[in-house]
Amino acid sequence: MIGLEILDEFLKNGFAESLTVKVVSLRLILAVIFGGMVGYTRERNNKPAGFRTHILVCFGAAIISMVQDQLRLNIMELARANVEIASVVKTDLGRLGAQVVSGIGFLGAGSIMKEKGETVGGMTTAAGIWATGCAGLGIGWGFYNLAIPAIVFMLLILVLFKKFESKIEKRIISLNFEIKFLSEKDYEKGIVDVFEVLSKKLIRIIQINKHRVDDTVFITVNIEESIINISDVVAALTALKTVEQVKNSQLRLDIGKY
Repeated sequence: MIGLEILDEFLKNGFAESLTVKVVSLRLILAVIFGGMVGYTRERNNKPAGFRTHILVCFGAAIISMVQDQLRLNIMELARANVEIASVVKTDLGRLGAQVVSGIGFLGAGSIMKEKGETVGGMTTAAGIWATGCAGLGIGWGFYNLAIPAIVFMLLILVLFKKFESKIEKRIISLNFEIKFLSEKDYEKGIVDVFEVLSKKLIRIIQINKHRVDDTVFITVNIEESIINISDVVAALTALKTVEQVKNSQLRLDIGKY
């Protein structure tokens, strides 16, 4: 029966003796199903690479691995038919698969985007595309005992670990700037200018404190330290007409949920 033959192929877990239509169909169907499962989780979250992209990645990787497997079968048949050249006929079982693993990087690079400031987004999507391609290779070669658990763990990582990640306390390094204004009148306009300078540089303000010494007004601006040119920020703030002096203090480490 066809059903039993398909089940038998599924349980073999390894290189096939021949790539029949049934074997190829089973592997491609599995690639579509499991690639779609991963893609569905990404599509729901409106990620750059979604349902169809992950299906095609897994599907394409499975095709490549089956092409490599068919080359293996053809060379084995050639060696059996021509014993005299058997010792010189060779095949590299992993060459095409290796090209998939490295070549799939263009999709991953396309999903990585620079967001506000120095923040980079899309890393999880890129890693998911790469891992889906690797699972597709396993399915195409018939290593279901490796590929299927890998897909299951991928789904757990993408769905369950996301909730866990949101609860992790993040370490935020902050930087303090003490800004001295010329007068109280200058402070009222100057605070607006300070906000404008920092916002243009896409710097996140954590806290602002105002204090007075005699007739001089100071503010301490606590910002989230990122990959910024500190001297450039100080120069931009000092250039403001309402600001008399700018000092930056030592870095501070805050721990909390942001």
